[in-house]
Amino acid sequence: MPVPSYGAAPISNTFLFVRSLQVISMIIIIGMASNFVSLIVNSGIEAPKEFVGTLSVTCIATLYVAVSIAFYWSQANLGLLVMAGVDSLLLIAFIVVAVTLGKPLSFLNCYVIGKTSDQVDAQSAYAFAMSVAQNLNTMGSNLPLGNWAGATRTNCFQSKTIWGLSIGLCILFTTSCALLPTLWYKQKKAMTVKSIEV
Repeated sequence: MPVPSYGAAPISNTFLFVRSLQVISMIIIIGMASNFVSLIVNSGIEAPKEFVGTLSVTCIATLYVAVSIAFYWSQANLGLLVMAGVDSLLLIAFIVVAVTLGKPLSFLNCYVIGKTSDQVDAQSAYAFAMSVAQNLNTMGSNLPLGNWAGATRTNCFQSKTIWGLSIGLCILFTTSCALLPTLWYKQKKAMTVKSIEV
């Protein structure tokens, strides 16, 4: 089945490319965030609300993107405007996610974790262990995202990857918000030209 052109094949192909990048980014975020939340929950502590929110928004967005591809392929002309509206709502959601994750993560330097002096490492390990011990198996208590992300270099890089992909999704949803109304307009223009020719 050929890719629908909507009267502008290059724009249509660009939109499909953007959608595929969105799907890839969201699958990576879901995988990394769910692994991170699983590790935290297995230690008996409530997961940081930033990661739970990121996971929720990303799962809803992935479901929507999967459904929207079918509408796009079936050449739902008015559906393009509806998709543009929903994409703009998801853009706002991912901006909130990126800002929320960015507050604690922007101050972390992943390259210095584990490379500082032994005394500083011992102090941070002790502070982290005490914080975990105080919050262990206590319902409603949780550690801030910065504590989890700064615990190891791997956690730091995973957290910053999720944050970076959230920023990337903001750019991708901005692009799709611009492309969808353009495709609707081009399709409407192409149908008007066809009706005049007949």
